[in-house]
Amino acid sequence: MAGMPNEIADEKYPGLYFSSLRIDEKYPGGESPIENFTRIKETFNKLCIDQINQNHNENVLVVTHGGVINIIYHIVKGIEWTNKNKFNPALNTSIHKIEYRGGKWELTLENLTPHL
Repeated sequence: MAGMPNEIADEKYPGLYFSSLRIDEKYPGGESPIENFTRIKETFNKLCIDQINQNHNENVLVVTHGGVINIIYHIVKGIEWTNKNKFNPALNTSIHKIEYRGGKWELTLENLTPHL
């Protein structure tokens, strides 16, 4: 369904939405919500561990969409994630800042948009 216009997706797969899938049910030709979550969590955790281990004070920029930001919010805030949870809205082109403080990762800026 990636890249498919909404009208065609609705016609071809009526009522099929990410939040309507069982946690282990795959999109046609795609991944399940739990596979999506696991892939994002593993990548995010690796990025965080790499930053701690390298002990650099360098910034890392990650460009992604609201679905990934939503999952990262759940991870950082320690909230159990499912595809049925309320979505943390990410404004278009907004900036979200995560910093390592006191031995843990924290969201320090959410939905920042001064560049607009």
